[in-house]
Amino acid sequence: MPQDFSGQNLRGRSFKGQDLAGANFSYADICSCDFRAANLTEANFSHAEAGLQPQWIFRLIL
Repeated sequence: MPQDFSGQNLRGRSFKGQDLAGANFSYADICSCDFRAANLTEANFSHAEAGLQPQWIFRLIL
């Protein structure tokens, strides 16, 4: 059964290596989430808010 993360604040969470096939991330805040090596087959990211948190942008510039 696919996981439902819709509308949740997942900011900075790690999903590294997880099986998220068919997961619903619609309208979720996925800023700075780690999806490395995760299975995202048919995952729904409709209207999800993504990007880096301001402190990470500052660190990357330095």
